[in-house]
Amino acid sequence: MKENKNTKKLLIALFVLSAFSSVLFAQATNNGQNPYSYTPDTNAQYGYGVQLSSIPQNAQNFIKQHFPNIQVSYIERDWDDIEVYLANGTQIEFFPNGDWKEVKCYMNMPASILPANVMATIQRTYPQAAIIKIEKQFTIFEVKLNNMMELYIDNNGTLIGQKFDD
Repeated sequence: MKENKNTKKLLIALFVLSAFSSVLFAQATNNGQNPYSYTPDTNAQYGYGVQLSSIPQNAQNFIKQHFPNIQVSYIERDWDDIEVYLANGTQIEFFPNGDWKEVKCYMNMPASILPANVMATIQRTYPQAAIIKIEKQFTIFEVKLNNMMELYIDNNGTLIGQKFDD
C-alpha cells in the first residue's frame, strides 16, 4: 500500500514537472513574439519619436511609394508593431519586419496600395464610396469605406463578404 502511494506521488510530481518544463521550453523557443517578426536590428530604435531611418527598409519604401509628398510626423515602435503617423492624418501600421498590416486614411487613400483586382472589386461594388481603412489579414483584405461598409476581399479580387459597420 505504501509503495502504491509513493508511486502516485512520483507520477504526480513527474506530470507537474513535465507540464512546467514544456511551458518553459515553449517560451524559450519563440520568446512570446509574433510569428511574423524577425530578428531585430541591434541598431533599431524602440519607443516614441523613432527616426524614419531606423525602421525596416521595406516600410520606408512603402511610405515613399504610396505617400511620396506627405511628411512623416511621428513614429512609434515596439516589439509588436511599428506605427507611422503622417502629416495629413494617415496612420500606417507595420509588422516588426516592415510589412504593412493596416492603413487608415481619411483623404485620398492611394489606390496603389491594393492589388488592381481588389481595387476593381471595390469600385464595382461601391463606386461612389471612398476607402478609409485597409487591413491585410493573410490573403484577405478588410476594406472599410466611408459609407460604413466593410468589405472582405481575397487576393484574387473575389468579394467574400460585406457588412454594415455600425
